[in-house]
Amino acid sequence: MKVVKVRSPFIIEVNEAGAIGSKVELFIYNYGGSVPATPTYTLSKPNPSTTQLSTSYKVSNYVKEYIDNIKATYVPFYGEVEQNNEWALFRVKRYKLVGSTYTILDTIDYVGVNGFSNYTDGNQTPGEVKVLLLSNSNINNYYYSQTSYPNNLIQYFNLIVDKPTTNTTTIDVKYERIDGTVYSITNNLAVGYGGIFNFAQAITPVKGDANFINGCKVTITYTPATGSAIILPSFYTYPIEECKYTPVLCDFINRYGGWQTITFFKAQTNAINVKGSEYNLLPSAINYNVNKGQSKVFNINGTQTVKLNTGWVDENYNELITDLLLSETVLLDSKPVKVKTQSHTFKTQLKDKMINFELDFEYSFDLINNVI
Repeated sequence: MKVVKVRSPFIIEVNEAGAIGSKVELFIYNYGGSVPATPTYTLSKPNPSTTQLSTSYKVSNYVKEYIDNIKATYVPFYGEVEQNNEWALFRVKRYKLVGSTYTILDTIDYVGVNGFSNYTDGNQTPGEVKVLLLSNSNINNYYYSQTSYPNNLIQYFNLIVDKPTTNTTTIDVKYERIDGTVYSITNNLAVGYGGIFNFAQAITPVKGDANFINGCKVTITYTPATGSAIILPSFYTYPIEECKYTPVLCDFINRYGGWQTITFFKAQTNAINVKGSEYNLLPSAINYNVNKGQSKVFNINGTQTVKLNTGWVDENYNELITDLLLSETVLLDSKPVKVKTQSHTFKTQLKDKMINFELDFEYSFDLINNVI
């Protein structure tokens, strides 16, 4: 399984001696479907010259069309398969052109997620992996601790796995208590099924098992049919009590292409901005009605903004704030928003001691419904 972050360029190159041109066929589909019988896109180029044999094709934008991140669908403690439109699968066939005949070179399957790579990472060359966590395991998860919950759904992390066999390949997500009491539960994923999956797994099973009320350690183990098990670095989830403010959940797509949630625990400030078009009125008669005035504002509508504070967080939250500012999809309590904050100063415990981030958002819809 090769995973491609489609917000950054992914380039397919053909460089074959004796060729006068090349062709690339793309077969793009979503989970639940099958590889198309005919290419979704066919791209071709002649070689630049008889000495320059390399031709390249940027295919990531074509795959991105098949990914539509709309809303994080919170999951119960045992998790679920991610929505089909949140990621894509695609096959690339490379051909060389000799004379008037195209000869196939290879066929490679990929997985596309709506993430991005950094400039310093260089050209995107995905390697073969069996399991991939779409988040940073070094960053702790925090959730709003309550005495009772309105439902059993909670925020989650995304896990992409390649499960070539139905029963002899296993994927285990183990949750362990971290308060000194020895207790754990394990979710075994896709038992009896094979293929490539994008799993949405709860950051904590606390809503289904009160034993985890003080937090948990999460460990993911991939055990193939043959060979050694792959154990991903563990990460931690902690509850935060907040008795003064109403926490706000901010969901967004991070740099890895998975859903991430930041809970803004502290003070929030809501405001509205109203605008309209002002026109001068013509009097209806010489003896006009003085109560109507000489001008009036038409097409009045407005938007709502909110300023939020994270509360005290870890220093590595700088990465999450960066991803949030760069994300194309952001929601506050499941409502679409735009991030109005356009810059971010990295904070450190050495300089800033206690770290809090304050961000401005604007809801992505008007106060008065004017959808036609």
